[in-house]
Amino acid sequence: MCKFRIFSPMKIVNPIIRTVLIINFQLLIFNCFAQTDSLEIHQIKGKDYYIHIVEKGESLYAIHQKYGVPVEIIKAENPSVADGLSIGEKIFVPVNNNQSESNVDGNYLEHIVAKKETLYAISNLYKVNQNEIIIANPSITEGLKEGEIIKIPIKGIQKEVVDKPVNVQSKYPTHLVQPGETLYALSKLYAISIAIIEEANDGLKGGLKVGETIRIPIVMDQNETAINGEGLTSKQTLKSLITSLDTVHKKELYKIGLLLPFYLEENDEIAMQQSGNVLEKKSIYPKSKFAIEFYNGFLQALDAISSDSCQFQVYVYDTKGKDSLRTKSLLQKEEFKSFDLIIGPLYYTNFERMADFAEKHQIPIVSPVQQNNKILLGNQYVFKSVSSKSSSVDQIATLVVDSFKTQNLLAIVDENSKEKTLVELYMKAYNKHLLNKQDTSIYSSIVPIRITTNYTLITTHLKKGKNNVIFVPSTNSTFITNLFNYLVNIINSKEYQDYQITLIGMEEWLNYESIDLEYFQQLNTYIPVNQHINYEDSLTNEFVVNYVASTKRYPSETAFLGNDIATYFGGYLNQFGTVFYNGSAIFSPSLLSTQLEFFKTGIESGYENTQSYILRFKDYQLVKAN
Repeated sequence: MCKFRIFSPMKIVNPIIRTVLIINFQLLIFNCFAQTDSLEIHQIKGKDYYIHIVEKGESLYAIHQKYGVPVEIIKAENPSVADGLSIGEKIFVPVNNNQSESNVDGNYLEHIVAKKETLYAISNLYKVNQNEIIIANPSITEGLKEGEIIKIPIKGIQKEVVDKPVNVQSKYPTHLVQPGETLYALSKLYAISIAIIEEANDGLKGGLKVGETIRIPIVMDQNETAINGEGLTSKQTLKSLITSLDTVHKKELYKIGLLLPFYLEENDEIAMQQSGNVLEKKSIYPKSKFAIEFYNGFLQALDAISSDSCQFQVYVYDTKGKDSLRTKSLLQKEEFKSFDLIIGPLYYTNFERMADFAEKHQIPIVSPVQQNNKILLGNQYVFKSVSSKSSSVDQIATLVVDSFKTQNLLAIVDENSKEKTLVELYMKAYNKHLLNKQDTSIYSSIVPIRITTNYTLITTHLKKGKNNVIFVPSTNSTFITNLFNYLVNIINSKEYQDYQITLIGMEEWLNYESIDLEYFQQLNTYIPVNQHINYEDSLTNEFVVNYVASTKRYPSETAFLGNDIATYFGGYLNQFGTVFYNGSAIFSPSLLSTQLEFFKTGIESGYENTQSYILRFKDYQLVKAN
């Protein structure tokens, strides 16, 4: 019997959605909380607007705050406001559906320089020291240019200081280094990054030394001290530092808020145009597909986790895409403050607003899709389930150290690619993992090759009798397509027919229709991916059978993702009463398509999943390499 309930308005859920969301559970209550905004959206010349009527004492800034649309955009759409606002005046406010976000690679944000923007202004915008920006962008010493893309170092970004009462005084514990310990092991043990440990210990330029006492930058209560005053060791638990089971009270009922773009109104319109048996396969609004499939997988996992002693209430909300006003209205609902876990929304701006709410009320919140790492800054309650490219690079470096360390190692820098900085991260990660091996004398060094269009530079670095392992962190489809064509022609030529090439790339390559499957195979291609489903696994087959039985549809990757997210976070609530548990007990939930291992990105920042799969082409099939 299912031990969870779903709160969602039945009158709004049309026959299509009811058919797609078939749940054969005895305790099911379904009446979805779809929102009805008081403000109507008007389409003018193909563009969506809110029409705002100016009230007494209202300013442009107040309108900006209400709609989340920059003042400059409101001015551009309403030239008359340059002369001031008039009571009763109509202001056309564009619906905020296409907000641009800063790109991020895990270590830097990318900022596009605006007209007449100064280094001082950018420094103030991100609260980053000007010198740190200059170090990351040596070329700007000659001045900034409009449209230029510059890097903003994430570690330099300061969180705004908010006046609030502080209950405890921070104090860092210490750690006594044991034989065989590495920085990587300590970072995993304490769930903080290597960079944070190094920064707290003057860089640890000489590396770790057995018997040395180092500082671990984790906040402790002032009444807590390192065990026996001699420093922590890896054999001792961290319950007193992070979360103690003694202070967590497990509950019989956990409330989960699920915020996804179901587009119920749009599906209603489709349902009105269709007739026949509702059990027949019906069309659904395309943009709602992710939400429906994730939802079904999510519920199936909760049903498996639930028991008499642990039940779940799932509150389902239709966010209807990027509508910022809808998210604002949801936050006014009183039940949100009682949630034990929030999943979504999907879009960055709305997720950011919901994450601020979650931090204020100390509720863990999970993004099930790719987000900028910026979302983790200064918020310890955020979990980012899709790993960044920098995390994938670290895993690639581990693979190369383990499997190709004595081969000819090359890294191509695509000068026109936004991911070109990943080559430097790759080389640093490779060298770091080599040091952990404590034997660098027989290993190869990585040779970077900078290329714009001259691919012949590659052949000058190829070596016969070695596996030429080439890492190419670029999602420039034209560059990558031309690279594949060039390399395949090379290895099929008489001069290079005895040369071996192994290519390591990006997940986006799998979507490039211009690259033939045969080319992936010939170049022994390795690809990091966030999801991989083994359909020969018995648990996977069981999930598929149950999913088809309950929904009459075959599960997509999104359904598997929903299942994994619920299995992981619902499992932690069931086992420990919290998703933050980091004690001595071992809990390894059985995930079907993802690997979830969360890593705290900073003392006051959130958690990023650092795990992904690395697949390789073998007999024209993708198989796991790591």
